[in-house]
Amino acid sequence: MRALQVNRHGEPLEVLSVNDVEVPEPGPGEVLIKVAAAALNFNDILRCQGGLVSVPKEPPFTLGMDVCGTVEAAGDGAEQWIGQRVVGVSKDAFGGIAEYTTAPASGVFTAPASLDDETAAAFLLPFHTTYLALHVRAKLKSGETLLVHSGASGLGTAAIQLGVAAGSRVIATVSSEEKAELCRELGADLVIDHTTEDFAEAVLQATDDVGADVVCDLAGGDFVGKSWTCVAREGRYLPVGFTDDDQNGMTGRPLRMASIGNFSIVGILGAWVDQIDPGMRRFGFNPFTREEGDRVHAALVELVDTGAVRPHVGRVVGIEDAAAALADHQQRRSVGRTVVRL
Repeated sequence: MRALQVNRHGEPLEVLSVNDVEVPEPGPGEVLIKVAAAALNFNDILRCQGGLVSVPKEPPFTLGMDVCGTVEAAGDGAEQWIGQRVVGVSKDAFGGIAEYTTAPASGVFTAPASLDDETAAAFLLPFHTTYLALHVRAKLKSGETLLVHSGASGLGTAAIQLGVAAGSRVIATVSSEEKAELCRELGADLVIDHTTEDFAEAVLQATDDVGADVVCDLAGGDFVGKSWTCVAREGRYLPVGFTDDDQNGMTGRPLRMASIGNFSIVGILGAWVDQIDPGMRRFGFNPFTREEGDRVHAALVELVDTGAVRPHVGRVVGIEDAAAALADHQQRRSVGRTVVRL
């Protein structure tokens, strides 16, 4: 089968190629998915570069995390998925940009019937993650102000739509007018170009110095400290993404600002498991169970089916053009999600 593989660590255009590899075999509790479409992620860039990832892997390996496709085979305990059209995250978050991939059944869900394959491939990670962040962890309420960083990204476009659907006032930060226009189209009440304007000051002015009740930070880096100065009293700061951080966000930060601001830092890990691996738990990982994932998925499918939210696919490419598309992603030249059609 064809697969997009990292042949050595380095920049995407230098180390990626489409190779012929064997079809993987599903193990116990796993499914084999015939992939129709797969989405690109910033984590794919880190995997190319050999940066810090939760599951390190030495080249050669197949890139790709979230996919849409049909289950063709299954290991013991996952046979009920055979024949179903699904969305899912590939095993260990590797191997998705290929004609076939394996995935743990705990990370596989029925694909929304109202979405085509490319749009469904763009659905799972952004919407599951931001719904878990905004509704389960931050308990966003109607009438509250939500600040979303990287508003035109895949997760950002999801967070904006979920905020609008919840009846919140949504403020988004972006880096260009093209991205600002997209956020406005999705329903953002205020869009701030952080490259030309102090977003923290703009948020405070727009809220009469109250600040944002919930901050969905998809960037990290320099956005963190400034965000902490414009969080409302008893607000919730959500560290969801770390694309601007060194070491993929695995660095410490001083916490005194949280004390003087009387706000909460609310962690969020977008993953579902049947049971937590003891070794990972002792490292600090503590994801939600599959039961919570089913509740989140059901709520999201209802929002999709009613037209309240929809994944924003900025670009669809073939597997031969995936490396160039990932380089564009790295340079912040993409909007929404980039999807690889298999």
